[in-house]
Amino acid sequence: MKVLMLGWEFPPFFAGGVGVVCEALTRALVARGLEVTYLMPFDPGAAGNPRGLRLLGALPPEAEPRFCAAPVPGALLEPYAQAEPARAVRASAAQAEPPRAPALYAGDLLARVDAFARDCAELVERRGIEADVIHAHDWTTFRAGARLRRQLGRPLVVHVHITEYDKSGGDWADPAIWALEREGMAEADLVIAVSQRIKRVCVERYGIPAERVRVVYNAVEPGPAPAVIPHLPEPMVLFLGRVTRQKGPAYFLEAARRVLDAVPEATFVMAGTGDQLPELIERAAQLGLTGRFLFSGFVDREQAAALYARADVFVMPSASEPFGLVALEAMQRGVPVIVSRQSGVSELIRHTLKVDFWNVEELAASIVAALRYPVLSEELRWRASSEVRRLTWDAVAGRVAELYREQARA
Repeated sequence: MKVLMLGWEFPPFFAGGVGVVCEALTRALVARGLEVTYLMPFDPGAAGNPRGLRLLGALPPEAEPRFCAAPVPGALLEPYAQAEPARAVRASAAQAEPPRAPALYAGDLLARVDAFARDCAELVERRGIEADVIHAHDWTTFRAGARLRRQLGRPLVVHVHITEYDKSGGDWADPAIWALEREGMAEADLVIAVSQRIKRVCVERYGIPAERVRVVYNAVEPGPAPAVIPHLPEPMVLFLGRVTRQKGPAYFLEAARRVLDAVPEATFVMAGTGDQLPELIERAAQLGLTGRFLFSGFVDREQAAALYARADVFVMPSASEPFGLVALEAMQRGVPVIVSRQSGVSELIRHTLKVDFWNVEELAASIVAALRYPVLSEELRWRASSEVRRLTWDAVAGRVAELYREQARA
């Protein structure tokens, strides 16, 4: 079976969890014998550097004949644009503002989405690329997927990892992005949602018939070797993710103040960057957390692995989380995990502590319990590691391939 896959990123050229999922799923599909041609935006200036070469060699040599990564010429693109530039941090803040993630994207995102659709269509025609099914990841590629569906006459599967409704909390959704999401889902022959939570959003907020939405949960694969990072005091409680309202970092910060009353030797690390970072640094100073609450800024995958290895507890207090791959990564590293009940991953995993994201007292009590009671901590470590070993990308690829065949026969 030939799959024409459309993605906005692919490691090492990626900005978040969707890129990790695209790589893992592509590897697993190819290992099952499917041919995958992967189209993505690309910086022409990077064509000769190791990043571009690694993209083309992302799979084992024996798999490469079945995998073709075809970069589509275009400008770099901004995946999580901010409406306003980050404001300066006051001198009284706990520390200077940490470094931001390296800029992968820039420019007019909506214009580039249209250009990507046009460029994909031209490239497919020029190269004579064939496909049995088209698979588009998230709204930035939906328009390209719909155009190729009409051009090739093949079924379109769209994969919803997150929606504008989730990112904005619903009330502040960008109408242009919401419309593109709705348009892509409506034109698709099948919608894959990463959780039941996202399926409900697709049905209730975007009007997609429930029978056209299937849930396929993500999995996790062994991560990279940990980087060497400076010593961190123990015990350490970790938050890793975008520092945005959706991820609930403010609840993590407020819980830290309460935990330190009971466990004064604890250290909290917030790894990531985002529009809420400056105000949270100021809030940490106001709460007197200087020296006990550290902001690392952006971390790459190797640095993240090192933080998991040092962490005594991992917390994902997301207010609206379609899935939450970082929770599985932490579990795989043997870290006791606390997740919000408002996350997709909470539907899939059992051996974690679960809290409502807004309940700071419950969150703080759960952190204290995981730090103070070794029996609970060890039970979570052992059972979570065992549970996550069964969540393989091969199984995910098998389910996705089954959906491909279903659509190809329709």
